[in-house]
Amino acid sequence: MEKLLRVLVLISSMDVGGAETFLMKVFRTIDKNKIVFDFLVSDHKKSFYDEEIKILGGKIFYGEFKSRHPIKSFMKIYSTVKCEQYEVILRCSEHPMAYLDLLAAKLSGARVLMIRSTNTSAGGGVLSLILASVFRPFLNSISTIKLAPSSEAGEWLFGKRRMSLGEVQLLNNGVEIDRFSFNQEIRDEMRQKLSLKEKFVIGHVGRFNVQKNHSFLIDIFADIAKKCPDAVLMLVGKGELECIIKNKVKLLNLGERVIYMEVSPDVNRLMMAMDVFVFPSIYEGMPNTVIEAQATGMKCLISDTITKEVAITDLVDFIPIDVNQSVWVEKILAINPKCERRSRNNEFKKAGYDIQETSNRLQNCIISKRNEIDMRKKCDI
Repeated sequence: MEKLLRVLVLISSMDVGGAETFLMKVFRTIDKNKIVFDFLVSDHKKSFYDEEIKILGGKIFYGEFKSRHPIKSFMKIYSTVKCEQYEVILRCSEHPMAYLDLLAAKLSGARVLMIRSTNTSAGGGVLSLILASVFRPFLNSISTIKLAPSSEAGEWLFGKRRMSLGEVQLLNNGVEIDRFSFNQEIRDEMRQKLSLKEKFVIGHVGRFNVQKNHSFLIDIFADIAKKCPDAVLMLVGKGELECIIKNKVKLLNLGERVIYMEVSPDVNRLMMAMDVFVFPSIYEGMPNTVIEAQATGMKCLISDTITKEVAITDLVDFIPIDVNQSVWVEKILAINPKCERRSRNNEFKKAGYDIQETSNRLQNCIISKRNEIDMRKKCDI
């Protein structure tokens, strides 16, 4: 019987976000007799997924933010990997400076160094782009497994050449299909519970930050509210710009038309209560929420800056982000909320977006790479 392999995941926090949600979906479904995830996080505050991580058998260690304490961050990774004797590291990042984290892990004895791209940009300005160019070759050199949720996310972190050479493995943001498969009873129950029975519900799930473009979404909804008395906007998420967005909603006298919901394990049920999913992000790697929304059979109107690979079904329409908001308004109002929704399970399985398949692929990738390194080591001896 193979020894249980503990994988150390390096990430800022385990609050709700695209990368964090993906990790937890994999952790829930991976064979925990073979692999368990432990986490080294930078944020010392209690995070959304902390309790579930412990229930699933994972450990949580606390490090430092590299941007604030680079030396302490480096040494914490080094000491954790050294003391706990981790062989396998998984770093989720949107910037090639993650090389420094993998370097710390390698110097302390880790042999399998995985890096997974989480976005198609790191934001920031010219300095961020310069640093990305400087560190990208080092990241490519040190990483033993390169992963990305989409081609564009892979090209951003590793470069077009590495993608063309086939060095980057695309690992789909799989969905817990049974949970997100459309259910009319759940829809009716949630709409009754939230007093939405006769409403036209425009939905969005995402962190309140610049990338998600909430301000533009509010502008769109302000026009819709004038033309459709039954329209409401449901915003699911938390984030640093939440207060600013709520103030804008108040200034536009939309307070009674906007519903704020915290992210919870019931996000699948909230999506079933929605009529259309609107997602005008400035950039994305491979947004979990758009994939999940499709799984519930919901029409999705998203910005054309998002990778086309997210369109697993015919439910996705791409709209230019720089056009007048009236184009978005027209598209949204053209949605028929009474249109029959149905299960998309077969399409998701055929496209390889069942989370069990994703977990199996990652598990096999980790074990085969570790065995390959073991074999090389024996041959060298």
